[in-house]
Amino acid sequence: MARLTHSPGSDGPGLRTLVRAGVLLAVALVIVGIAFHYGFVAYTRLRPVKVSAAEHELEVDRPGRTVRHGASSLTRRGDLWTLRLEGPPADIGAAHGALAGRLFHQIDARVSDLVAAHRGGSIDAWAALTGLRWQFHEADKVLDDARRRELAALAAALPLAGPGALDAYHRLFLYQCFDELAIEYDALVVEGLAFASTPRRAPDGTTSNMVIGRSFTLEVGPGFSPDRVVSFYYPDGKYPFVSIGWAGLVGVVTGINARGLFVALNPARTDDPPEDGQPIALVLRTVLEEADTLDQAIELLRAASLRTGGAVLIADGPARKAAVLELSTRPKEERRPTRGDGDALLWATDHLTSEVFERDANNDRIRRYTGSGSRYDRLGELLGRAPVDVARAAAILRDRSGVGDTELGLGNRNALDHLQLAHAVIIDATAMVMWVNEGPSAVGRFRAYDLRHWLTRERERPAPPDDLPADRLLHGEEFADFEEAEEALEHARALYAEKRLDHARNAARVALALAPDLGPLHRLLGDIERERGEPEEALRHYRRYLELHPGQLRDQERVRGLIAELGG
Repeated sequence: MARLTHSPGSDGPGLRTLVRAGVLLAVALVIVGIAFHYGFVAYTRLRPVKVSAAEHELEVDRPGRTVRHGASSLTRRGDLWTLRLEGPPADIGAAHGALAGRLFHQIDARVSDLVAAHRGGSIDAWAALTGLRWQFHEADKVLDDARRRELAALAAALPLAGPGALDAYHRLFLYQCFDELAIEYDALVVEGLAFASTPRRAPDGTTSNMVIGRSFTLEVGPGFSPDRVVSFYYPDGKYPFVSIGWAGLVGVVTGINARGLFVALNPARTDDPPEDGQPIALVLRTVLEEADTLDQAIELLRAASLRTGGAVLIADGPARKAAVLELSTRPKEERRPTRGDGDALLWATDHLTSEVFERDANNDRIRRYTGSGSRYDRLGELLGRAPVDVARAAAILRDRSGVGDTELGLGNRNALDHLQLAHAVIIDATAMVMWVNEGPSAVGRFRAYDLRHWLTRERERPAPPDDLPADRLLHGEEFADFEEAEEALEHARALYAEKRLDHARNAARVALALAPDLGPLHRLLGDIERERGEPEEALRHYRRYLELHPGQLRDQERVRGLIAELGG
């Protein structure tokens, strides 16, 4: 019988063909992937407009405290930086970058470290960056030409902390959306509070001045606070104004213009998704540049296209009127003042109070589970106790007690001053005098600025009243213990990250002895004890953390989940 034979080498060409085809397919997929990646990057990149700004050599005065760039300058006064920016948009942006570049570099480096720590591995980081690119693609197209020119000139002059995955202009635009980024990154904390006393006419016909108090929190991870920058803007063809913030901020979170119109932004979080609008801080800048009455400011805000929302306190010093406008990306007809008409006292924190947001789940969580609700109630208590003058406003901003005068430990997020404030400001909007705290938090001295000199130029020389002295806490043992406890907490965190649990526990116990009511410390001790196999001790610290509830919503939810895992 004939036998069919099979040669061992007969499949050789076919196998080689399959291997070759597989390799070619893999190469093709890699090429397509690379092409798609670069195409996606090109499509989602924010491109600056071409600008040409006046070139100037930096001039430094003999003491080294003032640096000039043409008509603009930067001066250090104690622990405050006073930035003066003058001219057309491109010149203002270029001067901002040239003068405040070092201060911005520190913030940029810190944010870069925060993002790297938050996202972990390269795959997570790549996915997060891809999502961020898509979320903000073409987001700058809604800005007017003047703002885009200023941002472009600023980006060209700013030194970044390393090349990074985003170019300077792209990254700088994202920094203007700090309230939106805080939703993505737990370690970025953005909070605010503001109040205004709108005096009523006395029987003899006299009326006292309008006094405003304001504090704002911008935490870029533990142990870091951006330098406080008081920026005076003199834009061509616009009202001069002052903005209190940090280097690289082009928008306004706290500011007043030459007409005595004040604005303050408290970022809010609602169920409404971000829209293709302007960052709200940039809209507030437009208000200061263009509005000279309360009604004009309200109309500008109601008509604006917004990315996100917030509670905005607006005050008209000369008219002695104020209002709180609660904004979101909902239909513009829902944007109307919630308080102000006939109210002698106004205040706002980080949640919205109008009926429109009664069933908003995110807004309700902010009110109940962060310090916003407690701080709102505490403001109402304090404002109702006595007339609000400048000294009273300082005492309110420095208040560290809870509702009903409950004693809180230093650093508690329910307190008006939780010792993490990025700035604290008092303004007599009728007399046009401003006091800015030089830190730390609201504990330090309040430096006085004569706004009639700085903004209206009614006086050739400034004639401000006296500075307000530092809080007695600043030089006491309690505050020194608190600062040492925070340093010990950071040391314990570093040891815990290295899985040196016993050493981390010892460092944390030192911090606990110094500051027994420091909320983040109880969270860390709970984590340490859980990993050491001590569930009862872990539960004790986790429960204490939630009693203090000083953290963000996500932190609280994680701790509740850990308590459930431990059977608590």
